Amino acid sequence: MLCRVCGRMNREEDLYCGSCGQKLLRARICRVCGTKNRSDSGFCGACGSALPEEPLACSHCGTALGARDHFCAQCGAQVTTGRQCARCHVFNRVDAQFCVVCGSGLAVEVTVG
Repeated sequence: MLCRVCGRMNREEDLYCGSCGQKLLRARICRVCGTKNRSDSGFCGACGSALPEEPLACSHCGTALGARDHFCAQCGAQVTTGRQCARCHVFNRVDAQFCVVCGSGLAVEVTVG
């Protein structure tokens, strides 16, 4: 991860720059398309989906979730809302008509419940 103050390249897991001590800003990963966005972004620059506040946790059991998790690894609950592509299984925005990855038409809306 590149420090925005001194330009030093740090490890992805570092929270502070090893050269100047500046807090490193984490990229916000879009839960729909997986694109890395700036830490101060509210919406994904690639697909327009809202970027959730961190940290993410399962609303059913409270287990911590990864940025790209659509189902909880602990209890199996679905944790995202959207349309899942029948062809490539990628989750897309609720209002999407076509898959952002493969372009197939989206017919089934999946809701968290």
